[in-house]
Amino acid sequence: MKTRNAILTTFCILFAACGQMNAEPEPATSTNARSDQLIGVASVVDGDTIEIHGKRIRLSGFDSPERGKRCGDTNVYQKAALYLSDQIGTKTVTCITTGEDRYDRAIATCSVNGTDLGDIMVGAGWARDWPKYSRGQYADEERTARSRRRGMWGLTCPDDLWGDRNYH
Repeated sequence: MKTRNAILTTFCILFAACGQMNAEPEPATSTNARSDQLIGVASVVDGDTIEIHGKRIRLSGFDSPERGKRCGDTNVYQKAALYLSDQIGTKTVTCITTGEDRYDRAIATCSVNGTDLGDIMVGAGWARDWPKYSRGQYADEERTARSRRRGMWGLTCPDDLWGDRNYH
């Protein structure tokens, strides 16, 4: 009788373990997550906007050309978006949010592998520093991009490329 009970108990334990192996895994949680962070694989909306987990994020402190903007035959809006997409790829993007804009997008400084996306975009010449929001954080990158004629700074662009925005 003891042997039969032992076999039955062993069978129950093995059966329960098999059930656990087929169970849905619990989602991973980060003990380091902060309420002001958005982390994940991003999709690019344009040169200064991304989306993570269905949340639109306006990258803070810099501006890229708007839809339809061209420098000669070059669609600089598209070039900026494609460049950002190439830099992000399928890597994890980490964003620290500071608020929301009038379009209900999170405003955030985001990075890939520890490198700020603003440094990447402005440094490559596909965006410009916006001191009103960056406090000059990307001024050196813009100065270097302009002097080395990187990205849009190497193209012949119309005077109204930036519309009526003030970048001072």
